[in-house]
Amino acid sequence: MQVPTSLFYDNSSRRMSGLNARAGVLQAQIATGKKLAAPSDDAVASQQLSEFRQRDADAKVYGDNMKVAGALLSQADSTLSDIATQLQRAIELTSLASNGTLSVDNRRVIGTELSAIVSQLVDLGNTRDLRGQPLFGSADGVKAVQRAADGSFSFASTTVSPIPIADGQTIQATETAARVFASTGDDIFTVLSTLAARLEAGTAGTSESSSALDALTAANDQVALVRSSVGARGARIDLSEAMLTQTNADREELRSSLEDVDVTAAITELQKTMTVLQATQASFAKLSSLSLFSYLR
Repeated sequence: MQVPTSLFYDNSSRRMSGLNARAGVLQAQIATGKKLAAPSDDAVASQQLSEFRQRDADAKVYGDNMKVAGALLSQADSTLSDIATQLQRAIELTSLASNGTLSVDNRRVIGTELSAIVSQLVDLGNTRDLRGQPLFGSADGVKAVQRAADGSFSFASTTVSPIPIADGQTIQATETAARVFASTGDDIFTVLSTLAARLEAGTAGTSESSSALDALTAANDQVALVRSSVGARGARIDLSEAMLTQTNADREELRSSLEDVDVTAAITELQKTMTVLQATQASFAKLSSLSLFSYLR
């Protein structure tokens, strides 16, 4: 059976072209570290990689949100701890004031310290968060706790905006001043400032101190409740961050399997391809130089 010269040339040319093309692909993969030079190289893998990039972008936003929420919750917990410390001192002082054996002067001293505690609680209630906004107030910058000229108190009308931390999941990163300080019929500022004024004036009786003590105990319990809620949300943030880190790692592993080249394997394949190509070129050159006369000779 005779093989036409044209068919011989065509087959050899196609084989060398294929080997050259494969060598070019391998060289590009080794240089870039990527399997795909264009989406057309693997449409399915390219679509998956596009989805991974979108999820990476979403994860970056959620991760940043978690950091902000975690920082706000940590600051809220620390501030609530300071508030609880002030309330506990107020409870101690009010308990002393309910003792009927104290002199008027001693009551005035207690009243003065209670007035200072009110001021400290107002300052704590108006703490600014890491963004410069009221920690327990509204996003428009209005103070969380407001004290009028007549000595009355009010709280900023606000709702805490939830922060997205995952698809379909949000978290409340702080609290309102009303929930922290207004656990009883009267807010704790009014209770304390009224008692302090009466003690300083020398007109407060033991019954007033006892009534204020009940309100202070309830307020202290409320702060503890709010702080527990804040702590639980902080723990949820920690868990969500751990889950996000693991999800990111799993997605990166999948992305790498689709996109990244095993450089060592690619170099080995390139060497084999070049060896075959060189052998093919040498064979082609030798065979194409033969003629009928040289064959007969």
